[in-house]
Amino acid sequence: MTQSREPNDRDIFTRMAQVEDRLTRIENTNAQLQETIAPGGYITDAFVGRRPAFGTRVVERIDEVEERLNTRIDELKAEMNQRFDSQDAKFDTILRAITGLGNL
Repeated sequence: MTQSREPNDRDIFTRMAQVEDRLTRIENTNAQLQETIAPGGYITDAFVGRRPAFGTRVVERIDEVEERLNTRIDELKAEMNQRFDSQDAKFDTILRAITGLGNL
């Protein structure tokens, strides 16, 4: 198939080439960011590689915060379950009263 000589067709090819170029740049930037923030990446090297004691403290602090968050999440889940159980009991009582099953 031969390329069209129409100006609109050339414009589409040019725009597609620009889109491909932009996509390639985005993919490259994303790869660089992943290398930077991934465990063992540049940021980890910056903390742990140059100042091991500082890096260790940062990692320990992150672990502490994560543990506290997980504890709080567990507490919230337990509280939600307790409230749902309470609501279920209330709904059960209401349904029994409506259906007349509570009088048996």
